[in-house]
Amino acid sequence: MTPDFTRADLKAAIPARCFQPSTARSMAFLIFDLVLIAVAYWALSQVSAWYLKLPLIFFIGTMFWAVFVIGHEAGHGAFSKSRAVNTAVGLITHSIILVPYRGWQRSHAMHHMKTGHFREEEVFRPCRAEDDWLARKVLFRSGLFLLIGWPMYKLGYRNLTTYDPVNGSHFLPVSDLYASHVKWSWAASLAGVLACLAIYIALGVIFGWVFALTYIVGPYFVYAAWLTFVTYMQHVSPEVPVYDSDDWSSLKGALATVDRNYGPFNWLTHHIGDLHVVHHIFPTIPHYYTREATEAIKPILGEWYMKSDRFVLMDFVRTLIGCHYVEPGDGQEVWKSAYPWAKNAGTGKTDKVKETSGAHMPAE
Repeated sequence: MTPDFTRADLKAAIPARCFQPSTARSMAFLIFDLVLIAVAYWALSQVSAWYLKLPLIFFIGTMFWAVFVIGHEAGHGAFSKSRAVNTAVGLITHSIILVPYRGWQRSHAMHHMKTGHFREEEVFRPCRAEDDWLARKVLFRSGLFLLIGWPMYKLGYRNLTTYDPVNGSHFLPVSDLYASHVKWSWAASLAGVLACLAIYIALGVIFGWVFALTYIVGPYFVYAAWLTFVTYMQHVSPEVPVYDSDDWSSLKGALATVDRNYGPFNWLTHHIGDLHVVHHIFPTIPHYYTREATEAIKPILGEWYMKSDRFVLMDFVRTLIGCHYVEPGDGQEVWKSAYPWAKNAGTGKTDKVKETSGAHMPAE
């Protein structure tokens, strides 16, 4: 089935101001995030009880995730109208959290270009039952991917079906993420990461391993878990369709996204999780306009708009149980569970079902 609307129809419904980023407004959000991180670090230095330290470490990691979201907007050109400002902000914010900005910008663009594609999706690419190999089972059915998924992705394990630590790496100049004529961007990105890494290592050497675990490693893994968790929940769910080459289109792929409820973290992390559908359709819209843009297009999207009002942790358990591999469905690939007691237990079939007419899945 194909949507009865186009991107042009959706864009026409959104006020023009939503496509106009304000450098001052975007910078205010970034400064706010950095101030909260500084205050939380100060508070962390003032307490000694573990039950006070752990929430502060979690909060600091969460705010680093928020900083990443702002840098992510710069990567889309949604932080400022100035390309130079976007590049500067992207390099600085990503270097702080040890991400090679230009390589990530490219891999993320590939994700946007092929979202929902069975064979070409960049992140959380699905597989057939026979390709659900042991390492994949361990990672996804245990939830371990939340802790190590992001570091693995940067090192070249980018789509969970192939692993290429050289051509897939975000760090090496020979990677397919860096075109031959823009190697300078690799150098700038890597220099920023290495400079920040050197600072973190020096602090660890000076103040000791307990300091390093508390102030650097702990917040890093919290932020990394946030990034992996949110990305997973945006694009993986029993209701989210996956399309092969015959059925996929750019618009259908963009709509293979779910808006989730993260409670108080919706606002704190700049609505990256609860207003993500519109971002995949129009990634140049700044986060402070995504609610207005979402409300403008919802009447047009109709049942193509997927949203869950349940708290996201409930949805996570449901997805962890119900999404292990895909089987051919009615014009799309359908997520199935390997557990025979699950509601959407798979059969292991691999033959594609011919597309027939019928309504798209209802939104949650």
